[in-house]
Amino acid sequence: MSGGSTTAAAGALGLSQSAVSRQLTQLEDELGFELFERSKGRLLPRPEAHALLEEVGELSGLLMRLRRYTEDLKAGTVGQRFLKVAVPHSFIGSVMPAVVETWLSARPDASLEILGGHYDAIEHMVMTRVADIGFVSLPPRDKGFDVRPMLRSGSVCIMPAGHALTRRQVVRAGDLAGHPLILLGRQRPARRDFERMLRRAGVHPSARVEVHSVEATCSLVARGLGIGVVTEFIARLFAHLPIERRPFEPGTQGDYGIISLKGQPMSRAGEAFAAILQEHLTA
Repeated sequence: MSGGSTTAAAGALGLSQSAVSRQLTQLEDELGFELFERSKGRLLPRPEAHALLEEVGELSGLLMRLRRYTEDLKAGTVGQRFLKVAVPHSFIGSVMPAVVETWLSARPDASLEILGGHYDAIEHMVMTRVADIGFVSLPPRDKGFDVRPMLRSGSVCIMPAGHALTRRQVVRAGDLAGHPLILLGRQRPARRDFERMLRRAGVHPSARVEVHSVEATCSLVARGLGIGVVTEFIARLFAHLPIERRPFEPGTQGDYGIISLKGQPMSRAGEAFAAILQEHLTA
């Protein structure tokens, strides 16, 4: 109707002229009446065609909106406009701003809630649906999660710049004797494992300060208030502080990744967030 010919319609639809003519003939056969009068190679709209045009226009607009919506679903920009993510406290002021900025830049209508906690708390948040996805140490303590591994990391000893231990290429458990330590909260299983390891090396751990995040550990070490042993990939996030790090032995390799509730596929928005987070953590 707008083009005035099957040739113009074919160009607009990306079809051949013969295909448009064939579809038009099929439509008229299904309707049981002609929509156009054929005259000297031209198609002249009949009153019935004008009557249908307004309804067809509304349907066409609806189909276009549906197509755009499905494309947005494919891109992960709709379908879950509010995403809740639980991460360690150490991520919130370090890696999260860049990750959130990247995620939101492609989702102008979306919103996000960032929740912080230690790994056990993050598992609890995902299990109770307070968070949609969470970043934890693997394997999770609870078996009710789907797991997406992201990276593997060892431990490092962090110390103030210029500390005596910086002269060592590797810091061993026995080297910590006599040095004030900054340790993660004693209620954590990792803290108990670390203290047992020190005692096996003949070191009685002296906790000068107890904290609840690697970020706090790094900040206190930078002030010269003690030394700490933390996960290497998180320590890298605070390389701008006046601290130095050395491999720690006996070293252990830990796996880390994203968890979501078992049997509930992650939304495309969650998938995109996990991919962005992994890219930033492994860069």
